[in-house]
Amino acid sequence: MINDQIERWLITAQSLNDISYTTMNRLPVTIDTIVPQYQAITDQVDRVYIEWFEINKRRLTRNTLSGNTILMQLEQGQEWHHGDALYHNGELQAIVTVKPTLAIRFNPSDLVQLADFGYFVGNRHLPIFQVDQLQSLHLPYDGRLYEQIAAKYGASVQLEEAILLSENRIRRQLKNSRKHEN
Repeated sequence: MINDQIERWLITAQSLNDISYTTMNRLPVTIDTIVPQYQAITDQVDRVYIEWFEINKRRLTRNTLSGNTILMQLEQGQEWHHGDALYHNGELQAIVTVKPTLAIRFNPSDLVQLADFGYFVGNRHLPIFQVDQLQSLHLPYDGRLYEQIAAKYGASVQLEEAILLSENRIRRQLKNSRKHEN
């Protein structure tokens, strides 16, 4: 079952990579305006896919689903968000979409198990993401870590595809809550 999930994820990732790097021979369209988390997302709008770990990259050149090459640039201290609208000369070029990735989901049975998990995983310096408003957590897939935590926590751990968004990172939520306290 786990191998089937990993194989499905690899096939999906490969097909998205094939789309992203197929036609790099034309000059890219330079994005001049970014509208954060565009609300009117429709199926007719072109998409550009990025990985969850690329959200802080200041300069990216990617192909959209329709094959248009675009150059995306951020200012210092900014990051890409799922749903950002990318414009060139006032015309909508694409919407940023964070690719789903294979993730480890941890569903703690109680706060003691959650604290133990945090201690166990914390030394690996992996980002931890909150799942909706539940007390579940996501971690990006790491084969060795998955084997270890599956052995230690059993049924509380599953593999699933997830979109790891920066606004769900525990570290970011903690920083934001500290800002609001002061």
